[in-house]
Amino acid sequence: MSEAEHNNVTELAVHNLEALVELQRSKFRAEGEVTYETRIDRLKRLRALIVENKTEFAATTKREFNGARSYEFSLFSEFASKVEAIDYSMKNLKAWMKPEGRKTNKPMNFLGGKGQVRYFPKGVVGIISPWNLPFGLTVAPLISALAAGNRALLKPSEYVPETAALFAEVVPKYFSKDEVAVVTGGVDISQRFAELPFDHLLFTGSTHVGRQVMQSAAKNLVPVTLELGGKSPVVIGRSAKLDLAGTRLTFGKLLNGGQLCLSPDYVLVPEEMEEQLIARVIHETQSMYPNITENNDYAGVFNERHFARLQSYIDDAVSKGAKLTIVGADKTRASKDNRRMPLHILQNVNEDMQVMHEEIFGPILPVMTYADISEVPDMIEPRRNPLAMYYFGKDKTEQEYLLSHVQSGGVCINDITLHYVQEDLPFGGFGASGMGAYHGPEGFKNMSHARAIYSQTMLDVLPIIGARPPFGPKFRKNISKILGSI
Repeated sequence: MSEAEHNNVTELAVHNLEALVELQRSKFRAEGEVTYETRIDRLKRLRALIVENKTEFAATTKREFNGARSYEFSLFSEFASKVEAIDYSMKNLKAWMKPEGRKTNKPMNFLGGKGQVRYFPKGVVGIISPWNLPFGLTVAPLISALAAGNRALLKPSEYVPETAALFAEVVPKYFSKDEVAVVTGGVDISQRFAELPFDHLLFTGSTHVGRQVMQSAAKNLVPVTLELGGKSPVVIGRSAKLDLAGTRLTFGKLLNGGQLCLSPDYVLVPEEMEEQLIARVIHETQSMYPNITENNDYAGVFNERHFARLQSYIDDAVSKGAKLTIVGADKTRASKDNRRMPLHILQNVNEDMQVMHEEIFGPILPVMTYADISEVPDMIEPRRNPLAMYYFGKDKTEQEYLLSHVQSGGVCINDITLHYVQEDLPFGGFGASGMGAYHGPEGFKNMSHARAIYSQTMLDVLPIIGARPPFGPKFRKNISKILGSI
């Protein structure tokens, strides 16, 4: 295809995108109130979509991971957890939709003034999802969007074209395109998608691309939710149970081959506990994933570009003095076509190494040591505002010290990643790791417009306090009660 033909196709696709947004917005406006019954119906249809198509989606994702993706991991993380999220939302939706009574100021509160906040749908929500959990991270924000009464356009990642095509085939069986529609295409379509005049845009992906998405959305003053990841630290306290910490750290680090936005990125451990922790991680890796490069429970690195990126981090660290231990294999790669990279533990890391400045998103575990917990916030600061902070220990004073001195999107204590699947907790980043949240009541509110509504009786209040011109002594007296002498 020539460049001119490509541009014509792109412009046609963009025109179709704009038409889809306008179709959904016109239907939304014509609908008026989005009733509880309508929202429940849409959530039930989404639930049916998940249950009835899970096998095909899981198989498709496995193919797009070059066959190196755990089928069971997909079923749990991308399907079962989303069914639970829908059930939770349906159970609580009626309470979320109730108006919230608010207090009014004097003297209006004595004269019939009433205040409330009601949560109205925003309208049309755009959702851009990533390749690492291509089904789950498309559906999870959609649950919040539908619960809040919105319509939605979905843009699955261009790096998982089979999954995107399957979404485009399946979604119309459960939703009319004015309710939920799917957009497919490459990077150019993704860029144009972010520029559409949505009423809300949610993006999951890298911090670098998140900045571009926010700039694109700003052209139409579209509010955004960004879920961006970052370098999530694991802090091992001296009161930690090392066997437990090592087990849970290993499990969390190697989920999906380390390719999760919430993956523990690096570890901070007391100097005298370092070798004991590493020994436990090695033991647990070999126990969970024997013969790791051929293990069907273990996910491979998604593509050659990412494999080369991870190898460059390892090579850079080793060249600058890091100690490397490869766990579960005697080399980084079993064969040319096998991208199941074993766990690489790096010790003696420092700030000069690339691995300490880029989100790893793979099975590399840098380990740093500290002498006193007071050193930890400054050690984390160069990688500030991660999506999560993980703390292992029983020392409540130490725990509170870290909560007060280290900023992060969320926190998990004595475990890894499991705060994400707690549906009553908000999930989202802070600063460099994102903004806004979804899941639970916060997701409902984030996808809604909190509308202040004040009502007054027919009694004319302002003359009672002298607040209508011409202003006189009564009004000055009332102001002086607030400000003092005037």
